[in-house]
Amino acid sequence: MDSTKKRVKRNKQKISWLSEHPWMGIIILLFLYILFILLPGLIYAFFVNPTFYSTHLYVAHLIDFFGVAILFIIIVPFVLGLPNGREFVGYTQSIRIVNFKPVFRTIVLGLITAIIILSCMLLATYLTTLTSPTGQVIFDPSLLIDPTTINIYTALRPGIWEEVAFRGIILVLLLKLYSKRTSIILNGILFGGFHLTNILAALLSALFFETEFNNETIFQILFQVIYTTFLGIFLAYLFIKSNSLIPCIIVHYLVDAFSTLVGFAVNVNIWLFLTIMTIIGIGILPAKINILLVRFSCYTWPQPFDEQVKSFDTFLARKSKKSKMKDK
Repeated sequence: MDSTKKRVKRNKQKISWLSEHPWMGIIILLFLYILFILLPGLIYAFFVNPTFYSTHLYVAHLIDFFGVAILFIIIVPFVLGLPNGREFVGYTQSIRIVNFKPVFRTIVLGLITAIIILSCMLLATYLTTLTSPTGQVIFDPSLLIDPTTINIYTALRPGIWEEVAFRGIILVLLLKLYSKRTSIILNGILFGGFHLTNILAALLSALFFETEFNNETIFQILFQVIYTTFLGIFLAYLFIKSNSLIPCIIVHYLVDAFSTLVGFAVNVNIWLFLTIMTIIGIGILPAKINILLVRFSCYTWPQPFDEQVKSFDTFLARKSKKSKMKDK
């Protein structure tokens, strides 16, 4: 009896106050995430020689990645106790980063949906160049390792840690309060809105590194907010339907890593480019196609954990209901 009481008391101690107050947990998590994205790099830039900084950008990228890693490996599970309590094994299970089964469906969904987004981005880039006599698409494989832009190395930080933050933690917290449909939409809005922090990052970059900052920069970021909202909605849906964070990480990483390769156009109208990219490239069209694809895969190869999402899965729910009625 005493051992049972001790076990219950121990379990209560592991449950944090923030995990029982999801919105407060989300707000604090986002604040800390912004802090850990900006602060380590700024401290490093402040103390090192500018020449060393510009010629050793990989050091800044390492600090950027591991600075955020400290937040999500140590502070979030053990200090904040998000999303469900202060226990690391429970933490990895809650954010579903250890869920691989079924392996084939999990990995393939991530790869195929990423390819669809990248193909749509390439199509959007070509469509933009068609409207400009001097516009052209430039394929430059060196961009994949160019330290001055997002590449196959720098994409690891958003690809992994943004998925841990928004799908693994924030979406799980939203599901405590709302339906799956509402949680998916809110998650997308929060994910898109989070990219407004790029305005702050651009301001700090202009202040410390004398990079260009103007109204065009702000408008580009506002377009980014729109298309990442649709991307976030799809990723949230993928997380719930696959019951895993792995395909979300695969999609996010591949899209970020190869975005400069498939979306690099010159001599084009930037506003037209951003509009087409938002509708066809990385926003509305690929989100819709991929939601249909994930829905179809879950219907064709069902798993015990498959969950119906109202509105998103209306067609499948009706079809499933009809098939059950026929069986009866």
